[in-house]
Amino acid sequence: MKHFLVFIVILASNAIFACGFYPYGEDVRFSFFNPENFNYYWYSGFDYSSDLFWSNQKLADGIIKMDANEKLWMQYCKNKVSEEDVKVVLFDLRLEDITDKNTNEMLRYLYKAKDLDAVNYLKFAKKCEVFNVFYDDPWEQNITSLKVENRTKLIDEAILLSNSVKNKNLKQRYTFLAIRLAYYNGDFEKIRTLYTKVFESQKQDNILKYWSLYFRTFAEPDKIVANFYASQVFANAPDKRFMISQSFDSKIPLDDVLKYAKTNKEKANVYLLGGIKKADRSLDYLKQVYKYNPEFDGLSFLLLREINKIEDWIFTPYYSLFNPSVSSYDENEKNSVEKIMKRVEKDRIYAGEVLDFIKNVNLKKVQNPIFWKTSKAYLSFVTKDNQGCLNQISKLKKKISKKDSLYNQIEIIKALALTANQPVGKAIILNEVKPVLLKNKNDKKFLFAIGRELEFKGNRIDASFLYSKLEEHSGSDYYNFAYWKSPKAKIGYYTDYYSDYFTYINVFYTPEQVQVIIDETVESEKDSDKFSVWKHSFMKNEIARLYDLIGTKYIRQNKLEQALFYFEKDNKSYKEINYSDCLWEKENCDGRLKDPFLVLKYTPEFAVQKKIFRFNKYAITQKLISYIKIASNPVEPNKDYYNFLIANCYYNMSVYGSLWQMRRYGQGETSNIRDFPIEDNNEYYECNLAKKYYALAYKNAKTPKFKALCLSMMGRCEANKLVHKYPNDYNNRIENYDDFLLSKNKYYQDLKSKYADDYVDLMSDCSSFEEYFKARR
Repeated sequence: MKHFLVFIVILASNAIFACGFYPYGEDVRFSFFNPENFNYYWYSGFDYSSDLFWSNQKLADGIIKMDANEKLWMQYCKNKVSEEDVKVVLFDLRLEDITDKNTNEMLRYLYKAKDLDAVNYLKFAKKCEVFNVFYDDPWEQNITSLKVENRTKLIDEAILLSNSVKNKNLKQRYTFLAIRLAYYNGDFEKIRTLYTKVFESQKQDNILKYWSLYFRTFAEPDKIVANFYASQVFANAPDKRFMISQSFDSKIPLDDVLKYAKTNKEKANVYLLGGIKKADRSLDYLKQVYKYNPEFDGLSFLLLREINKIEDWIFTPYYSLFNPSVSSYDENEKNSVEKIMKRVEKDRIYAGEVLDFIKNVNLKKVQNPIFWKTSKAYLSFVTKDNQGCLNQISKLKKKISKKDSLYNQIEIIKALALTANQPVGKAIILNEVKPVLLKNKNDKKFLFAIGRELEFKGNRIDASFLYSKLEEHSGSDYYNFAYWKSPKAKIGYYTDYYSDYFTYINVFYTPEQVQVIIDETVESEKDSDKFSVWKHSFMKNEIARLYDLIGTKYIRQNKLEQALFYFEKDNKSYKEINYSDCLWEKENCDGRLKDPFLVLKYTPEFAVQKKIFRFNKYAITQKLISYIKIASNPVEPNKDYYNFLIANCYYNMSVYGSLWQMRRYGQGETSNIRDFPIEDNNEYYECNLAKKYYALAYKNAKTPKFKALCLSMMGRCEANKLVHKYPNDYNNRIENYDDFLLSKNKYYQDLKSKYADDYVDLMSDCSSFEEYFKARR
């Protein structure tokens, strides 16, 4: 039997971490400085994230209304046509649709102006579209060669048209088409020749030049020069940013690339892309971009990205104890809370350096002064200058409309700073913070951060109410959850993190604190203000569960009378224990619980059970109290019997028993041996109370066989304790488990020396338990 128990323990303790969900990346990242509020949509594919860069979804979603090419066509038509009609011509119409009969405004304008050159260009561009793609020829039917031949003819035609057309803009457009076709033909020499001839010496830049430079970059054999080209395309062709960024080799020294920059703007462009591709600190890049082009919108975006990095480095570990979502930290390092917080403080110092840079910036030169002022306020909060943050926000709010999303962004920063600015022991949810919480009630990480700040300040009750709101429906945002670890334990209740209020307070709150939560929730029935109703709404349905939790906590403290009181308040049946373990039992026990005072898990009945039981926590606690009173009576003649039954119940309330629900919630954690901050952790895994009462049964036993049974059960409890306290010894000696137990376990030693004839039966054959129990008299 003992080998089977060993197998169960090993299996369960290893299975829990073998597979399944574990939060990482964007799941754990804390961010309160939302890029959505600052309108850098053309850079949105490069917003800081644990994910890779992605193509610009804002353009695909229509949030970005017009790209540079569409604007160029608008200018060509002297802004006398609608944006929508330009888009229709460029993206929707087919070659055969371009006629003087079409009612499209752009086409009507061109035909009316008799600009047949432009019309012919549009027709030619439509004819080229099908060739702007690579082709495979898996069946060797010469499809590829046919496409290359046709594409080559179009390239020659485009060059001819470029040379013959008088309009400079159309000349550039034809050349661009030729360059693009040459790219898909793999003719890099043609790309270089055409670009040099038409665009390289062009004084006035436009999107056609940078679209052409995009393909010229891929045709450049010199990697340093290619990096320079890529940085210029990135800065000037927003719709090409995603693809061109992938061609930029960050391993190449920036100083080598900068040698090809002829103007300050070109230098700024190099530093911009270098900074965006940099995963760690980029303050030096920020300073250089500001030096060479302070009005550049890329500078503001680079600052936004740097702030998003900083808050991940600081707030993700500060609030959750997870490593930053994009982390250069050693993931294999066993990080103590102390080490984590030391890293956080180093990153706060760096945040202060970025803040100093902002303070020295001339706001009259930068592209978006309001953004820079908001950044200044936020970094003040990040560096724990809460009052400085609040002072700056009071000035900012006067300049921003309440309808602007930026106003809510500032309110979020203010709520965090106000909460963090309170003294320890006196923190509350301030009236100024309440409407911000209501407005952002679906932002789970924001709710959690406010709760965490309150908890850090000693207000665990309000924190628990905010944590409870994490369980309410939050929409479809995949990352809108909060996950956090505990500073008191390497491994938590089910795993090493928490994601709901109940699991957290179950481990870390005292019975008295849970009672305060209940009292406030009940009292809140009298409140009618919107915030109070929202704050307490989830907990109002949790009262029974919380009463059960307090009772369970008192069970862990072995305060049985208090536990009974709370189980009774729960109408005696919050959760019926419906355990049925029929292994090795004589009769079918479907649908009922074997009496936990008479039956141990994986062990036959000690005595015949005469009636069916439906147990709950109240009934078990009540019976346990009753048996303890009987056993403690000095004149009780059956002390051995009742102490043995009490010991059985306590054993069943351990990880090895059938009543784990008396101490724990959830089956998953019941068989994992680990360091755990819950107060009865040792009892749960070591069965110390069971051993105490088996010892009392042994002391009062009248027959050798019953004494031997009690001693063997004391030895079983001691074996559990050894496994818990010396897991390495246990794992190393598992193949010689009998010798290991005997060498360490004094109770088994006594059993073997005092009851040698019974030792083998009790240690190897569970079916003998009934015989030994009946031998009590």
